[in-house]
Amino acid sequence: MAKKRKKKKKELEKEMYEIEVEDWEVDYHFGLNPLRKDFGEGVYWEHPKMILTGKILSPVVEKASTTRVELAADPQMDDHWKAKPTILSAKAIGYMQIPRGDDTLSFYCSIPSRSLPFLTLAVDSGKIKFVTIWGTKLKWRRGTISSVSLSKDREEF
Repeated sequence: MAKKRKKKKKELEKEMYEIEVEDWEVDYHFGLNPLRKDFGEGVYWEHPKMILTGKILSPVVEKASTTRVELAADPQMDDHWKAKPTILSAKAIGYMQIPRGDDTLSFYCSIPSRSLPFLTLAVDSGKIKFVTIWGTKLKWRRGTISSVSLSKDREEF
């Protein structure tokens, strides 16, 4: 009997995306939890998020002329600093995509919910001008996000 060969999984290329923030807004939803299993435990569901729009500085993405970074508060991430967090491992903090028929590169990131008020205040006071996102290189207009950094000055790498 012949041995089956295992295919080596090709490691995805990592990429750094630099964005200059031009505008921002916040969205907020609070109500009864429509699908308890999908949105977590409890009878209520809260969904606050901040949306940063701007232009991509690097890398050059031919299919996108603008960017949209959505930072959504995720209560499941609130205990990440504890000795025994509820989420023990993760492959990404979000994803990115260029929807068909659109020229906007959209980033969707989950952050600890206690961070959102701090970040909103920083953006409102003009202290956030640049976003740096590390993730996979876009493949078929999609990718995953491993880290996000917001700062007043463009980071030097």
